[in-house]
Amino acid sequence: MTTTKWTLLWLFTIFGSGFVDSPENDAHVVYDSLDTLAEIMITVEANAASQAPPAKVVEGAIDGLLSQLDPHSNFYNAKRYRTLREDQAGSFYGIGIMVGYQNKQLTVISPLEGTPAAAAGIQAGDVIRKIDTQKTADMDLYDAIRLLRGAEGSRVRITLSRPRLEKEVEVEVFRAEIPSNNVRASFMLDEKTGYVALKDFGESAAAEVESAILQLQSAGMAQLVLDLRGNPGGLLPQAIAVSSLFVPGEKLVVSTEGRLTSANQKYFSEKSSIVKQTPLVVLIDRGSASASEIVAGAIQDHDRGLIIGVNSWGKGLVQSVFPIADGKKGLALTTARYFTPSGRNIQGSFESLEAYYNPKSSQKDYFEEGEPSQFRTVHGRTVVEVRGITPDVYLAFKETPSEVDALTDDHNAFFNFATTRPELYENPAIDWEADDALIDDFFTYLQQEKIPHDEAAKHRTEIQRKLTHQVLYIKDGKLAWRYLMKHDRHTRSALELFPKAEKLFQVYLGNEALDSEYTHSLKNYAKLKLSKEKETTKSLRP
Repeated sequence: MTTTKWTLLWLFTIFGSGFVDSPENDAHVVYDSLDTLAEIMITVEANAASQAPPAKVVEGAIDGLLSQLDPHSNFYNAKRYRTLREDQAGSFYGIGIMVGYQNKQLTVISPLEGTPAAAAGIQAGDVIRKIDTQKTADMDLYDAIRLLRGAEGSRVRITLSRPRLEKEVEVEVFRAEIPSNNVRASFMLDEKTGYVALKDFGESAAAEVESAILQLQSAGMAQLVLDLRGNPGGLLPQAIAVSSLFVPGEKLVVSTEGRLTSANQKYFSEKSSIVKQTPLVVLIDRGSASASEIVAGAIQDHDRGLIIGVNSWGKGLVQSVFPIADGKKGLALTTARYFTPSGRNIQGSFESLEAYYNPKSSQKDYFEEGEPSQFRTVHGRTVVEVRGITPDVYLAFKETPSEVDALTDDHNAFFNFATTRPELYENPAIDWEADDALIDDFFTYLQQEKIPHDEAAKHRTEIQRKLTHQVLYIKDGKLAWRYLMKHDRHTRSALELFPKAEKLFQVYLGNEALDSEYTHSLKNYAKLKLSKEKETTKSLRP
């Protein structure tokens, strides 16, 4: 049990000083508790009916310890830590496929264009049976990703099964550098409106956003939609750098406060920005968290752009990642809380984890007046301190009826059907869309697979869009995203709101004073959209 005792001593060195600072927990109490834990672990190893691997027991103890702190302090074992570092680094060496568990099998979601996997003929829908000599049945997804990645130029043999082939096939692929892009997509929505979707804040996030904006500006962009929906965050320095692109001039972006003096910091934007400043609309949702909220909060508090959508997640905690075990493992530990430039702490309460992970609608927070925790932006607009960033325009659209969503959520029907028709995504045109014949073929497939679809069939337009997106996604994720945004109602609302964004931009520049009715007009727009959404929801019901 030497390993276990050393592990417990390590736990004390990491957390013991914090316990000692508390009058209720001196060093004697902490050491006694560790002795108790060690005794339990020794007893379990010696007497338990089933023997658990010591490493698994220790990781469970670490997870239990961290759960007493907050929901976001996490231990990364060796395989998770390597994946975390590679994902943040901007590139890694692999074969270039998106994989996941579909129908309880390790499945290729999409080969990335121009990668070794695509060159080897690996297709969407291929089931990976073996990676080299290791079978993938019941394999952890992290383990599968680790086996697919490796040194540049190294070889990996993959055994695949394909619905249209009777026998399994073995494919030999040589690993190469695969970029891990932070910008999901960037393109022109119309002749003057650029669009950039940022999916996370890895080490190259700011450089990618800057490059995307410069390309769009060279194409004539005069106003920008920045889409942070579904962006869970990432590196704090990248959040500062992205914010600097939009609020240059050494302006306050975010401040942090923690138990240690070193955690109390103020972070300011760069003196200048290489991108031309234009009217800005930012899209957020409940999937926007952490670094996304820092950027949205800075833009909102400086009156730099309009924030539209629903309240963001509400993760106002800063994690510092400490390498441990000689740098082979990692500890993401909450070391501070962060505050927006106006002074708001947007962290959601985690006294109830059920409520934290299943947040209630933020609609009431937006429309009700007289909230107790009110703050002011630089130019005097009222912003509130509630969970997450409350948007300037609250918009909660349901893009598809639940009957159509069920075809994906319960049966994975669109993906499974698309993989039976590889000719569709070999070389789709940029304006390709599923036609009536393909939709009818899809309904025939549902019938053959005995998938209930009578109610979903009444929503033919939504079926067409889901089918089109799925086929395009298998070929090119960016092409699929462009199609999705063409019909996305939040994006279309952003286009409608640019006259309001232009007025706010002039206020930010100091060219105009803030209209006293400005905020009221935004809420009126939101109320009108909410009313129409209720009518649309009724019409979607068969």
